Amino acid sequence: MSIYNYVDTPNNNLICCICRAPFTEPTTTRTCAHTFCYECILRALSHSPLCPVDRSPLAPTDLCPANPIVRSLVDELLVECIHQPEGCAYTCQRQVMPLHLRDECEYAEVACGEKEGGEGKEEETEERGESESETYTCTHAGVGCPYKGTLKPAEHLETCPYESLKEFIAANTGRVSLLTEQNVMLRHRVDILEGTVHTQRKEMNVVKNVLGPWFRTSSELPLGMQAGSAGPSSGEGDALAAYFPGRTGVDVESTLDGTLTGLRESVAGLAAGVDAVGRRSEMALANETLRLGEEMMSIRAQMHGLRMQVHGMMMDRNAVEYGRPPNFGVPGSITKL
Repeated sequence: MSIYNYVDTPNNNLICCICRAPFTEPTTTRTCAHTFCYECILRALSHSPLCPVDRSPLAPTDLCPANPIVRSLVDELLVECIHQPEGCAYTCQRQVMPLHLRDECEYAEVACGEKEGGEGKEEETEERGESESETYTCTHAGVGCPYKGTLKPAEHLETCPYESLKEFIAANTGRVSLLTEQNVMLRHRVDILEGTVHTQRKEMNVVKNVLGPWFRTSSELPLGMQAGSAGPSSGEGDALAAYFPGRTGVDVESTLDGTLTGLRESVAGLAAGVDAVGRRSEMALANETLRLGEEMMSIRAQMHGLRMQVHGMMMDRNAVEYGRPPNFGVPGSITKL
């Protein structure tokens, strides 16, 4: 985890997802190419052998140092001195801050070297000899300066060729950072496009299953409809006949939506025809019912007349047998009915 306060807000691509601070000793996984701080990922793996980002299996042997560009980007971030609360207003690149704290910062804590007698002098002489033999690296080592020597960075910068190019290097670093962000965005867009293509393939498979025997691949198309052909002439018949087995006279100019619309209209017309036939059938049935009703009434009247005649005949026979006057005083004979 970083102990520095950064002057500018670091790029999100340079932030460790575990400690939420810029990378310290950036380390990349070989399996899924995610980058973390070295101490953060080791601490995470000690709890669970999974990648903190995509939860894929991960072991310490799968770790490797991050790309040098990533290391350069995080080392060149501007930071404040850790003694800024005490009054030090110095800011520099993160890779230079240890040199500042060791050699230049007035607020840095130093061990007391004063001792009594000759021992203090001997230690002071030893420390002076060590400081004279100490080697320094250039502040531009991250961008290629190979200098290592006894001159302090401030003295070396007077002759360092990279010092005159620092503005160009800073601008170039900004461009690289911008390109890195754009690369991340493009990768995200590529992932979205790949997902769209995958979805379209699934939809095409669904359409293929729905079409069933009506589906034809490009190799199964007629010669006039294959890629690169000029197409069939108007006199060669229906160009879509291969797609509609058992049917002829398919409208070439019609699209699938037009065909479906025509089918809907045909079904609607057929439904209207069936409805009209049903109404006519109902009317004919009603008329036939009325006619049959009238015939039944006529038959009933005839049956009633026959009953009356039979009754009259029975009355006449009874009158003859029992010597009674016929018709019981009713004028006329019922047989005349």
